Amino acid sequence: MKTTKKLPNMGIFSKITLLTTAVIVTISTLSTIFVLQQFSGSMKEKDLLLIREASEKIYDFTKDKYNNIYNQRNLLHSSHYIAYMISTTRQNPSEIYESENLNKIIDYLTALIYSDDTICDAILFTADGEHAFSHSSGVGRTVSVSYDFNSLPYIKEFSKSDDMITMIYDSDPSYLTLNSKSSSPETISFIAKIYDTTWPAKKIATGYLMVNFSPDSFFDTINKIGIISNGSYYIVNAQNQIVYSNDPAVLNLDFAGLSFEKSSILLNKSLGISDIHVIGSVSDAILQEKINTVLLQMAAITLICILCMVFIITLLHKHYANKFQQLGNAMLNISSGNFDIRLPVKNQDEIGYLSHAFNTMCETLDAYIQKSYAAETRRRTAELYALQAQINPHFLANTLESIRMYALENDNYEIAEMLKKFGNLFQCMVQFDSDIIDMADEMEYITSYLDLQKFRFLDQLSVNIDFPANIYNLGIPRFTLQPVVENALSYRPVDSGILVVTISFSMKNDVLTIRIYDNGPGIRPDTLKRLNEHVWGIASYQEFGVALRNIHSRITLLYGPRYGLHIDSNENGTTVTITLPAQKRS
Repeated sequence: MKTTKKLPNMGIFSKITLLTTAVIVTISTLSTIFVLQQFSGSMKEKDLLLIREASEKIYDFTKDKYNNIYNQRNLLHSSHYIAYMISTTRQNPSEIYESENLNKIIDYLTALIYSDDTICDAILFTADGEHAFSHSSGVGRTVSVSYDFNSLPYIKEFSKSDDMITMIYDSDPSYLTLNSKSSSPETISFIAKIYDTTWPAKKIATGYLMVNFSPDSFFDTINKIGIISNGSYYIVNAQNQIVYSNDPAVLNLDFAGLSFEKSSILLNKSLGISDIHVIGSVSDAILQEKINTVLLQMAAITLICILCMVFIITLLHKHYANKFQQLGNAMLNISSGNFDIRLPVKNQDEIGYLSHAFNTMCETLDAYIQKSYAAETRRRTAELYALQAQINPHFLANTLESIRMYALENDNYEIAEMLKKFGNLFQCMVQFDSDIIDMADEMEYITSYLDLQKFRFLDQLSVNIDFPANIYNLGIPRFTLQPVVENALSYRPVDSGILVVTISFSMKNDVLTIRIYDNGPGIRPDTLKRLNEHVWGIASYQEFGVALRNIHSRITLLYGPRYGLHIDSNENGTTVTITLPAQKRS
């Protein structure tokens, strides 16, 4: 009963605070519960999808390497090639070091290394342990060709099996020497048998081809698609040995000794006709644990946000309640008359207090308002027209500078820098009324434009400008370079790496040559031919637009057909060449 009586007399800001807090807490709680329920299901589906995708990527990568080794094995056994050479020189081993035979082996191993940049070592050795040849990628890796590779346990085991190709993991190959401390000796190797081609039916192994890869190249296949998940990935050879896993603790262990739930295996594929398997798995318990962690974090963040909002509302309540009370006291202090209009005072809250103060103040302000209203209206109208008349380039430039200073005051340095660059562009656009400007002014404009574009491309744009001092005062049609540079940025393919734009100048025989190069994918020859025809006005193709054509037309109209624009392109990039007379602007 007491609460019911107190509620009408409670301050209006207290009422608003109480009601707003109740609404925020209710809505936030219900929304959070609903979102968390939906999120937990979608997060689990997403994780499962990511793990499947990662497993498929590892499988595709491993299959590609397996197929390459399989094809290399077939190549070795082709007519009168290396397998034949090893077979025929068994009776006289020294023949293998004859110039022709040795060159075949060296050329083959070198070509194999260069055919795949993920291969670390390619090793060819005979089954009798008498001969070994190798080639490694880069510096810092040395394979000892005097090493008895047939003494390796996995080679002994492989020699007894019927498999043509196997896959093994070696944490520290004893035949390998690393000259770089930052390199890792770990290798994943594909090993293929080389058979005696003089007795093909007997399947006698006369040698082995061993190709080494770094485990990092397998892991990089996941990183390339940006997958971060809780899945486990395994490559298991025919002996059930784990030769690769994202969990280093299980390498070289027997896969059959690991325990899995039936539902945890998401992928189990074999490579070709081999018994090598790629397996991807995830535990429901691990997934749920990850989801629960995220849900708790989200719930904690939501609770903190609610508490912050309640705290802010309470501060606002106290602040504005005091402000209104101060305003009412000030109004009472300056009142000296009466108004005809009165506001009803029903409750003893802030609005009721202001209503009482307003009634007192109205008596003295009514006459003044009546007399001043018309004059004030006319003054405001005049000010509006004056402000509208001031909206010119100078006003806009000052406005940009004001916004930039405000951004600096609020520590938004990146926005401030962008506004500065944009202001430079704007000033360059409005301060010149001549069609021909100094080269220095044109370069100031294009530099500001590129600086602004760097905010868009972040670290994916690199600009190189070679601007010699002896051409600063030469003339150039205004806005000649910007459309060309914009073309290079606009047609940059997505995920194509860093775009490099290079602007260079040269002068010879009173002719100024400007080259704008970009390292994009280049233009097909037939497309390049049509593009140049379009630019030169020989033909017209709608898909190329009018920007480059307009530049060429302006130059030829100003200086004659000797000058203009030409485009060259190949697989290394595109170069737009602009020729102008090397003369000062008139």
